[in-house]
Amino acid sequence: MTTPAAVKTLVVSAASRHGGTCEIADRIAETLGRVLPDEWHVVRGDLRDLRVFDGADAVVLGSAIYYGHWMHSAAHALEYLREDMPQDLWLFSTGPISEIESENAQVISADAMADIGEADEHMVFGGKLDTSHLTFLERLVVKGVHALPGDHRDWAAVDAWANHIAAELRTGTVRSHAGTKDPSDQGIRP
Repeated sequence: MTTPAAVKTLVVSAASRHGGTCEIADRIAETLGRVLPDEWHVVRGDLRDLRVFDGADAVVLGSAIYYGHWMHSAAHALEYLREDMPQDLWLFSTGPISEIESENAQVISADAMADIGEADEHMVFGGKLDTSHLTFLERLVVKGVHALPGDHRDWAAVDAWANHIAAELRTGTVRSHAGTKDPSDQGIRP
């Protein structure tokens, strides 16, 4: 008689002021739930209760970018995760989409975590900017950074990234505590 495989938990969560980034998190969670094998339980977490991350084997965390930074709730969740890092952590950011390429590069703060191995990867997606939902101050900032109104989310890219995450989870390669992928953890010799 074989024993059933232990269930692993993957939490997908995001911070979003007007809902566009949460729609990306919804899509990622739905795709991962559909394509991962049965031993994975995908949870679409809410950042209002960070205990959703407790005991998670893997996390996908995203945030909309406002004023060049992740939203407070996502940054707080990231600090919470740093106290007890999951085996795998993927990060994503959305927007703003600017006509000035250097401004887009300046808002990518999560890249550093991927560069030093704290995160598996950081992906940047176009966002959704509906100026009718913005405050007066937000409209001034949007105008100042030359952000382009409209829906710039590339759903094929979101789906491809979710499938990439699923493929990495299926291979079973895990990060070492130092943050880098360590093939020896799986008995694989480099």
